[in-house]
Amino acid sequence: MKTEIGQLRLQLPAGFEGRAQRIVRLVAEALARRENLPAGRFDRVGIGPVQIDARAADRTVAETIATSICAAIGRQHDA
Repeated sequence: MKTEIGQLRLQLPAGFEGRAQRIVRLVAEALARRENLPAGRFDRVGIGPVQIDARAADRTVAETIATSICAAIGRQHDA
């Protein structure tokens, strides 16, 4: 069974408007590559604020966000 995320909604800080679409796509790609996610459907996974460097590359930002999402899914699955 695969992991299914019902909706992915990211709220990025001011200044990321021109990068948001690419970052969201890269987050989705990073999550799709993860093989250690627990199977199941997650309608909502809250991760709270994620500290990122605004100067970081889009891929780095996306990987940081994807890592936080994976950790939150793991915590939610284990609860």
